[in-house]
Amino acid sequence: MAKKKTERKPSNIREAIGLARFLKSERADFLFGLLIIAFAVYTLIAMFSYMKTGAADQSILENLRPGEWINTDRKFVNYGSSFGALLSYFFITNCFGYAAFLIPCFLIVVGIKMMQVYQVNLWKWFFGTCVTMLWLSVFMSKVLTPLLPDLFFNPGGNHGVVSVTYTENLIGPPGQTALLFFTAVAILTFISKQTITWVRRMFNPLKSITGKASEIVTDKLNNNDSETTSVENGYTASVATSS
Repeated sequence: MAKKKTERKPSNIREAIGLARFLKSERADFLFGLLIIAFAVYTLIAMFSYMKTGAADQSILENLRPGEWINTDRKFVNYGSSFGALLSYFFITNCFGYAAFLIPCFLIVVGIKMMQVYQVNLWKWFFGTCVTMLWLSVFMSKVLTPLLPDLFFNPGGNHGVVSVTYTENLIGPPGQTALLFFTAVAILTFISKQTITWVRRMFNPLKSITGKASEIVTDKLNNNDSETTSVENGYTASVATSS
């Protein structure tokens, strides 16, 4: 007589309600990806609003009292309310300045990947975004700070200020400029191999000019030869027809 199969009882509440299986499903990846994109769009809106309203919110954020972040008195004027102002203040003022806009952009790429809209290499995007953001933070702090003296935050954020001060103390402005140039070329080379050609042309512009001139001359000679050949063929055809 065959034995009846005993049903396996769920070991925990996640198995009982099917949560573990749901978290590993395609639906969960799609919903989490959509949630990440929604959060990234919200962060972008709050950060753009911070460009206009940050000066009014900064005094509150720098001296934030317990429970004030709940915004019951509606003191925050950021379009993303208190949470949007806190996010923007942290990413833009305390961290990377204008370069912080790359953070929600990368989150959008992550959401697109999880929703399987496009297949992208997240590791390449992650390292590329991180290095570009760090470089832009230092570059903007070095270049834009003298041009925007009335800005209520540093264009490169606190990270840019500290990095510029530290590297200038070690290698001075010429060394810092050389380091920024090398890092920019390295980033662009990582993105596209065409950067190598551009840099070679920049260091040897005469070669590129002579190369273009020789190409123009060669094209003209080829066009003249083709025209001569077509005329000769036409003349030969006409002679053959008349005869």
